[in-house]
This record gives sequence, structure tokens and C-alpha cells, in this order.
Amino acid sequence: MTTNNEQLEKVNEGIKAMFDFCPKIIDDNEELFFSDDRIKEVIEGNENVEGLEIYFPGEDDFTFIEIDEFIDLVEDIKTIEIVDSSYVKTKLRRFYIVSANEYKDELILSLHPLFTDKKGVTIGLFHESIIIGLAATKLGEFEKDNWGTASQYMSIGIFYETQDDILNKEEELKLINSYIFEVADTVNIALTFSEIRNPIYDLLNETRKASEDDMAGLRQLEPYNIGMEFFISAIQIKDPELKFLNFYKVLEHFSPIAVNIEAHELMRKKLDAPKNLFENGDYIRSIFTLANSMSDRYNDEDLIKASFNTCFDFIGLFSKLPESLKKKIKSTIQAKDLDYKTDKQKITTACNIAGKIIYKTRNKVVHAKSNFNLTGDEVQSSDFTELNDFMKEASSQAIRWYTRQPSHLKLEIIK
Repeated sequence: MTTNNEQLEKVNEGIKAMFDFCPKIIDDNEELFFSDDRIKEVIEGNENVEGLEIYFPGEDDFTFIEIDEFIDLVEDIKTIEIVDSSYVKTKLRRFYIVSANEYKDELILSLHPLFTDKKGVTIGLFHESIIIGLAATKLGEFEKDNWGTASQYMSIGIFYETQDDILNKEEELKLINSYIFEVADTVNIALTFSEIRNPIYDLLNETRKASEDDMAGLRQLEPYNIGMEFFISAIQIKDPELKFLNFYKVLEHFSPIAVNIEAHELMRKKLDAPKNLFENGDYIRSIFTLANSMSDRYNDEDLIKASFNTCFDFIGLFSKLPESLKKKIKSTIQAKDLDYKTDKQKITTACNIAGKIIYKTRNKVVHAKSNFNLTGDEVQSSDFTELNDFMKEASSQAIRWYTRQPSHLKLEIIK
């Protein structure tokens, strides 16, 4: 089909809109404009112009877009608004930057656009989007020959038929999350929200920082235990609540040993009594009472409290707790701070308070349902990043603490 004059004029309108929005691409794309002579040549020669080859900074190749598709984008190019590095919108389109955990998964998704319709709204995955390429270039997030602005990003796009169909941001996010769920269920690939960002500078800064900090080498390897797998899983997870759960699993895994140590010690002291007491009925019953009382402590809350008291250096890590949690603990034990000079009973109380709050927070995350009643002890969502710094260090220490335990206390023995 021959490309007509009206189409070429519209293409020029779109190219001008691109240059107005993002002057950085002008030098590499000036030849895209159709001059009067070129338009005449196309019309008289009954030429079919299939599409445009747009060059974006940092890319190894051009981004090709068909003429009709580009014409459909013209009004949107005129109205591009970069809300933030993760969200770009136009008159009738919305783009949310997303990513998959592995490059292989993104490659698979690039072969399956996965579009779906919902009454006046179309939603689907976009790879090498012109809109995102322009936004990333405008933001300056590129590196010559190393990081492009079009091919590096994947986005979920929402297309509205009319302005009356446009949803508010909250409803859009609900729609996006529903879409992410369906993608995960259909192709078994999880998408997460991401952002337009050139990582090259970040990598250089991190490398420079690592060099300046003169990072120490690895410590001597610890014998393997399954707590290491929970720890590694937590490090890989981006979602702060799920990260917290995996660190919690490390402490939970070793907590029976902490209770067992206390039970062993109390029982040994009991059995150190004078031999003549072994024939006393009350003494014998007290042994059973002690055993039953320790058995009762094998509940989730007491177990995690035991880990706080035994499996890691709570005093040393106290400063890493979220401020709200530190404030609550200091207020309860009536201390300005917690250090190695603090009364032992106050330290035990502080460990129990922290353990209880961590346990309640774990319940909040695990029982994420509408009828779950909060107790008020839970850590706020805004504190999870700081809390996870604490949980990481506590989990690491717990793993190493377990290694030092004698064989008769290892999990394989006490199960």
C-alpha cells in the first residue's frame, strides 16, 4: 500500500514532538524528517514507507517502528509526562517499569506480549517502547556503548480508549497487580516493579567504594547447615516483608536449640541435688514439673524469644533495630540505652520484648488477610528495611553460633 501525503505529514508532526520533548536525540535522527522533496518522491513513486528507524543513545542498533504504529503514537508523544523513574504517562497511555528476576525470563516474555482487554482498557507488556526510550533519554539514564534507553526496559502498558475510561492511580495499581498475577500464573514468571535507571554509574560507585573501604576477605567457611539456605534466599528477595520472613526462618530454625540448652542446664542443676533427695516423692515430681514446663516453651513465641536471648549478640545489634522498637524497649526497661553494663534481668526483658514484637510482626506478614486483628506490637511497614538490616546480622550470627554448639545439641540429635 502506497504511503500518502497525510501519513507523511503526521509522521513529521510526531518526529517534531519527539525532538521538542527530547532534544538529545536530534543529532542522530535528523534524517527521519520527510522534506517536501522527499514527500514528493514518495508520492510520485508510489513508494511504501514501511517504518522508521529511530536511534536512541547507548543502543547498538536502531529501534524500528511501523508507520501506522508511529502515527498512532503521535498524540501520546506530545503529552509524555515522566511522573517518576518508574511511571510514565501520556494522554491515553500509562507505562509502569517492571523487570523479571532473570534475563532468560525477560527474553521469554519478549516473545509473548500477553495483551488483554478490560472494558475500554487494554493492558500488556512492552519491550523497546518508543515512549520509554524517550523518557529514559530525557532523564539522561544512558551510557555510550554500555547502556541504552530503549532496549534495556520492559514495561506494563495500559491503553485507554477514551479519557472517560482513565482509572485513578490506585485503581491502575490494582489492575497492574492483577495483570502481574495472571502472568505469573500463566507463564510461571514473576514480575516486580522497577525503574528507569542506568546502573553503570552505580556499579562504578560501588566498585570505588569497595576499593576505598578495603573490604576484608571471606572468613573461614562454616560447616553447612540449612539455615544458610534460608539466609541466601532472604538476600535474593526484594520484597521487604518476604525478606523478613526468610530471615525469621533462620532464627526460628535454631530456636529449639536455645530452649534445649536452657532445659539441659536446668535439668543438670536439678540432678546435682544430694543423692538422698532421689527417694523423695516431691523431688521426683519436681523433675517432671520442670520437664513439662520446658516442653510448654516449645511454642512459636517462646521459641523466638529464646533465640533472641541465646543465638546472637542482642546488645551488640541493638542499635540496628528500628527507632520505634528501640524506644519501646528502653521505655519498658526504664533505661537510656542498652549496653554490656545493663542489668542482666533488663537485658533478658529487652530480648523478650524484641522477640515478642518480631513474632507479632511475623504473624502480621503470614496472616495477611482482612480479618486479621493487629495487636499494636507489630513493626510498621515503613520500618522493614531497617528491621531487615538487624535480622540479617542476627541470622548470620545465629548460623555461626550453631556451628559452635556441641554435637549432643545439634538439630540432628535433638529432633
